[in-house]
Amino acid sequence: MTDFIQQQGAAFLAHLLRRLADELVQGAADWYPTVGVTAPPRTISTLLALDEHGPLGVMELAGLLRQSHPLVIVWIKELTRLSLVKSRDDPADRRRTLIALTTKGQRELVRIREALVVMEQASLELLEQAGTDSLEMLWALERKCREVPFLERLQKKSG
Repeated sequence: MTDFIQQQGAAFLAHLLRRLADELVQGAADWYPTVGVTAPPRTISTLLALDEHGPLGVMELAGLLRQSHPLVIVWIKELTRLSLVKSRDDPADRRRTLIALTTKGQRELVRIREALVVMEQASLELLEQAGTDSLEMLWALERKCREVPFLERLQKKSG
């Protein structure tokens, strides 16, 4: 059977990328517990950022990860529920909250870093099967959207 979305053409690029992302995230979600990782796949980058950059405010995390502030708040709530991060007032600015790893979060990162070695190997194999420079092509798409946002591209084409 032919894929309906594929038949719709390039206008459904976001749909295709979301399907691919969902497949990768769900595969990781099903696999991570088998190697001792309890953090949800979409929150792994948050834990890594906190480990590499120390306690950070939500806005700093969002900027570092290039994700929306509300989405980062959702991730922090989930990581807090799992006792992997904690929040505290910033002593330099009481209006600001800092997010930091807990001891449990630091132990989780050991398992995450081991899992990421396998994740990278499996991802590279998939990218190689898709064709040369497929990862660079995806990064190029992301870069081009930062240079000229997709909204602007749509407005130019329709105006």
